Amino acid sequence: MTNLQLLLTIGIPSILVVLAWLSNNSRLTAHDKRFDDVIASQHRDALEIMRNMTALHERVAVVEANQAR
Repeated sequence: MTNLQLLLTIGIPSILVVLAWLSNNSRLTAHDKRFDDVIASQHRDALEIMRNMTALHERVAVVEANQAR
């Protein structure tokens, strides 16, 4: 086996492994960004629900105060 054959035997699989790793890394980065977007969206939704519940609680308190008179 010549040096060129040895180099190709080791080099080509190594290059393919590195390319596959880079490809997976870019996909994971895209998934992380989408995950962060989903978490932020759910956080905004939770805040909106808490605001609505607070407003409802305040309205109920006003009605109960009026009924107690």
